[in-house]
Amino acid sequence: MTFVITFNVIPEHDVVVPPFSSKLARSILAFISPSYKQVMEDDRPHKPVRVTTLKDHQGRPVFSRWDKKSTLKGNEQYTFSFTFRDDNILSEVISSPSTSVELWSTKFRAEVADFKAVGEYGMEDSRYYYVRFMTPTMLQPPKPPFKKRKNRYVLFPYVPLLLNSIYQHWLKNEGEVIKGVTGLRTLYYLRETAYNLTPVKAIYDGKPVKGFVGWVIYEFTARRGSKLRENVLRLLSYANYYGVGKSRAIGFGEVVVRPSVRGGDSDQTKVREDGQS
Repeated sequence: MTFVITFNVIPEHDVVVPPFSSKLARSILAFISPSYKQVMEDDRPHKPVRVTTLKDHQGRPVFSRWDKKSTLKGNEQYTFSFTFRDDNILSEVISSPSTSVELWSTKFRAEVADFKAVGEYGMEDSRYYYVRFMTPTMLQPPKPPFKKRKNRYVLFPYVPLLLNSIYQHWLKNEGEVIKGVTGLRTLYYLRETAYNLTPVKAIYDGKPVKGFVGWVIYEFTARRGSKLRENVLRLLSYANYYGVGKSRAIGFGEVVVRPSVRGGDSDQTKVREDGQS
């Protein structure tokens, strides 16, 4: 079972926060939940949690680009979401639905605004799917057979890399083996029809982190009712809760995946229901 809790956060006055604002969200959660703090101190990959950056009243993620500062306005409401699976974390958070934390000489009021439990993953069937990469996304190719000097990241959501990233997290936490979703079949059945992507550099713990943000519309031509189609849609739905790529537990690689009305350039911003454009 996956739990998703949305928090409202209000600073008492204008304040400069760490460049990637999920650090504030994580500090609030560590204050509320010792179990969450313990999970984050574990260095294992594919952690069963995800904390987003703060978002302003227009739903825009708060993080600095290219060395700019991140500033929150006093008495304005910001939100972040917390995805997790642990019943102990749930008990600790629910027992403190409202709290006040002092950080960087500023008081922040935080309270639970919404809660939902997700037992199954899936998505409305459509020919086109819109994927918005909200925060810097870092996709890694498979490890090479030779010794590498540093990590390699790809600045385009190449379908096999995108689905493999989601699947590796799924396999670690759901434990269910899904075959045939990370190779050539999906490369041919899930095709980009329009995109607008930008490489960006964010700062985390004083270090530059380069990824990409923007959107892609994919056309999905796998036969309706096929196992391939069902499994790919399950993984895309899963990504809505846990993100994609490296460092997703701390808010990088946050994505919004929704069915799209059409796949042409003129319709790139039309998405169903609550998709963001």
